[in-house]
Amino acid sequence: MKKKLCMLLLMVLVMPAAACGTKGGTNKDQTVTEESKDGSKADQAAYDIEKYVTLGDYNALDVSLDNTYEVTKAQVEETALRTAKGYAEPVYKDTNKTKVKQGDTVYIDYKGEKDGAEFKGGTAQGQYLTIGSHAFIEGFEDGLIGKKVGQTVKLDLTFPESYQNEELAGADVVFTVTIHKIVEEDTSVKFELTDAFAKEKLSCDSAKEYKKKIREYLEYQNNSNKQMQTQQAVILKLNEVCKVTVPDGLLEERVDDYIKQYEKFNCKDISLEEYLDKNMNGKTVEEFRSEATENIDNSLQTELILEAITKKEGMELDEDSFQDYVKQQMTALNMQTEEDLYSNYGVDPAAGEQYMRKIYLCNQALAQVVDNANITYGKK
Repeated sequence: MKKKLCMLLLMVLVMPAAACGTKGGTNKDQTVTEESKDGSKADQAAYDIEKYVTLGDYNALDVSLDNTYEVTKAQVEETALRTAKGYAEPVYKDTNKTKVKQGDTVYIDYKGEKDGAEFKGGTAQGQYLTIGSHAFIEGFEDGLIGKKVGQTVKLDLTFPESYQNEELAGADVVFTVTIHKIVEEDTSVKFELTDAFAKEKLSCDSAKEYKKKIREYLEYQNNSNKQMQTQQAVILKLNEVCKVTVPDGLLEERVDDYIKQYEKFNCKDISLEEYLDKNMNGKTVEEFRSEATENIDNSLQTELILEAITKKEGMELDEDSFQDYVKQQMTALNMQTEEDLYSNYGVDPAAGEQYMRKIYLCNQALAQVVDNANITYGKK
């Protein structure tokens, strides 16, 4: 498979300053307390990775996925028809209804006047309007409820102050509406994707060209899913063949710093307890911490395995490639400085940079393991 660093682990977990390997060249387990730039304390568990990870045979993993990730003609036809239909106007048939109710579709003419004169865009004939769709300004649709077919109604309304047309924003207007009939969608009419429809609605010269674009989209989507799901399957297999013991205190440290980061970005003026109660359906801090601990524990074990592989393989971070990745992320996330980016991944920018460097290298290890794996797609 083509090597592509997707920062899979980075998407799973935001973690603090404690990184990988040993501090100060020592191989002895220890706890080092450092003061971060924001004045907080971060206990960093340093460890000898070989003591905590026993690597299995990771160089030729047998991995199988049920999906073939192939795009079939039937998928292209179905997707093209479904998506194109979304651009088509509904076909209606008349009904015997005589009184407008919520949810009805009416066929109307209307004329809008401001200060006794028609205003631009306020008049039309032969328009379909579903009552309750909120396609018109407030009061228009409600004003037709209870009215009868053939009736002409005058609606005294006011455009919202925030209306995009400044000439009408906050203006008092009068709409004169004639209700011709009440209709319903004719579901018996089958939609056809024709060349003419493709030209008119889909910015394509033909239906064939539109289907080609749909195939390209589906292939791109399938390839993305194939890469992600292959990596996930390889990670599961890695966890089967390798044995991991998380160093004492490391998991707790990661959870503490994750919660600090979460509070930093979400709890500006309120406590975490208040935020969770308001935005997470009353979830308690204890429940939140328990869920975070489970998720971080799972990703941490994978991280330690990949860290052990980087050490065994003697892998080193390519500085130019890492800096290119940093620039790409800054652009994608609309961040002006590297410090802004790093602050998303650590208790301070220095911690965030340390973490990103580590995970970038771990993903190089993952890419190597994926490339060396024996992968089969589709059921045999």
